[in-house]
Amino acid sequence: MRFFRPEIELIFKALGVFILLGLILLPVAWGYEQRRLAREWQKVACTYRMREVARRTPFIAGADFGADACVVLQRLGFTVDDLR
Repeated sequence: MRFFRPEIELIFKALGVFILLGLILLPVAWGYEQRRLAREWQKVACTYRMREVARRTPFIAGADFGADACVVLQRLGFTVDDLR
């Protein structure tokens, strides 16, 4: 038993597919954005930690900090929780 004309049913099916895809893709996109933000905050934390280390140990102040402070901290032997 059909409630709607075939054209209307086709529109409802297409709409259902788009809604289903949105319900799948929206959380995935949100997760990727959260991961990107977490990495940015981690870089900021590593930069502050690197400044603190350089302030407390003057002989490291001349070290090449490079683009990624987290890698420099690991190379110098300082531990940073939850590095990548």
